[in-house]
Amino acid sequence: MFDGHLSPVTPVLYGVPQGSVLGPLLFVMYTADLSRVVMQHGLLLHQYADDCQVYLSSTVNDASILVDRFARCIEDLDAWLSASRLRLNPTKTQVLWLGSRYLVDKITVRHVPVLSSAVQIVDSARDLGVVIDSHLTMADHVTSVLSTTKIATNRRLTKWVSRRV
Repeated sequence: MFDGHLSPVTPVLYGVPQGSVLGPLLFVMYTADLSRVVMQHGLLLHQYADDCQVYLSSTVNDASILVDRFARCIEDLDAWLSASRLRLNPTKTQVLWLGSRYLVDKITVRHVPVLSSAVQIVDSARDLGVVIDSHLTMADHVTSVLSTTKIATNRRLTKWVSRRV
């Protein structure tokens, strides 16, 4: 109830109502079985609201084997998501190798199959506001924060100067 008015009751047969206070919790409960699908492939899953990361660990020599296992996992995830009336968006999917510069440079795999497309390996990715680079140096994150801070400072200075003039 808000301001003496009730919202109309609408049955929800599947999914999570957009904008609801319980939305993030309901989504996690609705997608709880995702971790079982990922674990069947010997991989790890991390979820935060509607954001998911699959983690894999391997030696450089086994990178192509790992990519095959990851591709099979993605196929099974897509089947589970489809059955649950959800969709995997390959255009938002990113793959990042993590390790020392020496080891990451030895990996020859540059594309990973994700359903019917090939996802290019990236050097850095944003995860919950933090930019993570493949060598875990935080250099890309610092650059991003400084850039954002510079833009915000310039906006504030522009407003302040325009008021003073």
